[in-house]
Amino acid sequence: MRKVFLAIGLASFASSVMAQEYDERFLFTPTLNFHAIDSGKPLEANYGLGIGIDKFISENWTFGAEYDQANFDGEGGINGSIDQYAVGLMARYHFGNKGSVRPFLGFGAGYIDHDGNGVFSGMDSGDMMINLGMGIRKKVTDRLGFMAEIKYRLDGDDSVGTQNSYDDFIFSMGLNVAIGKSPVAKEAESLVEPSVLDSDGDGVSDQNDRCPNTPPGAEVDMYGCELDSDGDGVVNSKDKCPDTRTGAVVDADGCEVEVVIELQGVHFDFDKASLRDESFAILDAAVATLSEHGKILVEVAGHTDSVGSESYNQKLSERRAAVVKDYLIGKGIAADRLTSRGYGESSPVADNDTEEGRAKNRRTELIIQD
Repeated sequence: MRKVFLAIGLASFASSVMAQEYDERFLFTPTLNFHAIDSGKPLEANYGLGIGIDKFISENWTFGAEYDQANFDGEGGINGSIDQYAVGLMARYHFGNKGSVRPFLGFGAGYIDHDGNGVFSGMDSGDMMINLGMGIRKKVTDRLGFMAEIKYRLDGDDSVGTQNSYDDFIFSMGLNVAIGKSPVAKEAESLVEPSVLDSDGDGVSDQNDRCPNTPPGAEVDMYGCELDSDGDGVVNSKDKCPDTRTGAVVDADGCEVEVVIELQGVHFDFDKASLRDESFAILDAAVATLSEHGKILVEVAGHTDSVGSESYNQKLSERRAAVVKDYLIGKGIAADRLTSRGYGESSPVADNDTEEGRAKNRRTELIIQD
């Protein structure tokens, strides 16, 4: 254990010297290892555990210390085993620039200890080792990540078998845990400088404040701009409807409004649900608009004037709305984006006592649902 602590101490010292104020945290890495040992050793391959701690000392290099141990039974039923302990230093060069997935190559050296049991009693040795590795790191969150590595180990042991050294391979899977405060959080803190001017009193100094005139008491982000929690384009202090659904159209107060597009020029034969020829150009333009906005849902709404009975006008408006819906579907608009509904004479927009007003009330509309 003294060797382990000594190695970790040396790694920490070397990192602090080489880092030159590079702002990165230590990575604590427990690992599960599979040792595929040299066939020259009379031992069976086996799993083992390891632990490491390293740190980025530049954009691409990490440096640190690691420790692993494993137990190997005698090969072919030999009544004995070897306990192996290894501690060393390891440097790794990572490709790419701070991406979530980074391949790397590594090299290092250290000390490896073998303690024999059973028929291997007395075969205790302490030797030097050299490690060469290649692998990949994947960042999952700001604090957690995974690491996989294949490592070649030159074991300088000369007592377990008949050779002076052995070629082992170690396959490792580990979890990277970043220790300390996130560099992103430190950067955000650095924007708040109590010693400099903050004219609007929002906690962000003037030199970093992108919105220098926020009202007193307003919640702001790290750049001094007011928050818009529901993302509707209206800041919280002016939003009278703070929980509007995503994608909704809102007014200046942040409250959802209904978007209605009147299909002016869409006409039907008198007392029928058949489209006139002049309606097709208007509907084709609506098809083009709906195709450009391929996710919105639309209700086709039919309206009539007040001539005739209310029940008759209701059914007539439903038929006309359905005809327009079917036309849009026939032109390629997905059926699951469209619904139709007749409103009869219940929603006039003009005076039904005049011919001009009645003409305006005989209309078809598209109501945006989402």
